[in-house]
Amino acid sequence: MFVRFVSIGYLCYLVLLVPAIVAQAQLTAPWWTPVAVFAIFGSGAALGLESFRSVTRIKRVAAVNALAYPVVVALWFVAWNGAPASPDDSLWFTLFPGVASFAAVAAWRPRWAVVHMLVAVLLAQSANHVVREAPFSSFLAPDLAFALTFCSLFLAAAVVALGTGRTLDDTIATTHATAAAAAAAEARNAERERFDALVHDRVMSTLLAAARRAPQDSLVQQARRAVDEIDELRAGTDIRTRIDAGTVLARLRSAATEVDEDIAFTVRVDPDCDGTPFPPEPVSVTAAAVAEAVRNSLRHAGSNATRTVDVDIAPRRIAVQVVDDGKGFDPDAVDPHRLGLEVSIRGRMRQLDGGRAVVESTPGAGTRVMLSWQEPAA
Repeated sequence: MFVRFVSIGYLCYLVLLVPAIVAQAQLTAPWWTPVAVFAIFGSGAALGLESFRSVTRIKRVAAVNALAYPVVVALWFVAWNGAPASPDDSLWFTLFPGVASFAAVAAWRPRWAVVHMLVAVLLAQSANHVVREAPFSSFLAPDLAFALTFCSLFLAAAVVALGTGRTLDDTIATTHATAAAAAAAEARNAERERFDALVHDRVMSTLLAAARRAPQDSLVQQARRAVDEIDELRAGTDIRTRIDAGTVLARLRSAATEVDEDIAFTVRVDPDCDGTPFPPEPVSVTAAAVAEAVRNSLRHAGSNATRTVDVDIAPRRIAVQVVDDGKGFDPDAVDPHRLGLEVSIRGRMRQLDGGRAVVESTPGAGTRVMLSWQEPAA
């Protein structure tokens, strides 16, 4: 966003300065003006275009643009033919040295951007000084003071703006990492509880039975069940933790009605689901995403909006749609840093193997959040 602002600044200056560029071309060798326009404004346009293509190359393009300005101004002294300029006009490139220093802010550390500004202003105002006839040639000191003061204010604002942006990016990245760590910790706790229960209910009871010299047949069966459950836990196929379609439906309904107890709930369950168990993780993740979708609808759809949850359960598949007829919004205009939509809905489902989340909405036409999970093929 920052380099787009810089690129737009170059475009505005180009439009405003075309008459001056054409008029002052007679002061230099024929090659200098097209080279200068291409190097300064061309690299400025490339900087804006690069922001839509590759974030990783922005700093390099910004550095090229920042260096182009002092190089072009230095070449002006070589290309100048000695003709004086009008005392009422400044050389066209002396009107925006700060814009090039903005590109330097994007490319380098602040201290080097300050050095760039000092060099750019000194070169530009020196050119303005030598091209003028007396008595206007004595204005170098006040011109330098004004240009440095003017550019310094905006350069400082640019440094603060980029620093604030970096802080915001770091904060958002930390928040996402914290949310992911919390989810991982919750999963580890659940796994630890399962393991503790297995150790207590199977392993320790088997060892205790062996210590008490229980009948060999029952002891062997008990030990075999303990070993089988340990294998299931290790392979992630613990059948006892899987739940049936009715329980899946109950959890989804509970997640939605805990947020909005008046929400309409429609259900379609494939008859083939009888006896087909579902793993608990996609059920809990989908239920949490449903709750967040309903919560978002309550907050943003409007007081008169109505909401429905449509659940479709099939073997090895869960699909849920949360629909409202409220205000709606433009999904492309939503800040990607909004945690409710990006982390609590899309992020949850994206981290789920086989999970998917799609948000469809139009201003004034309501919102549809589609959540689905398909068990991957073994």
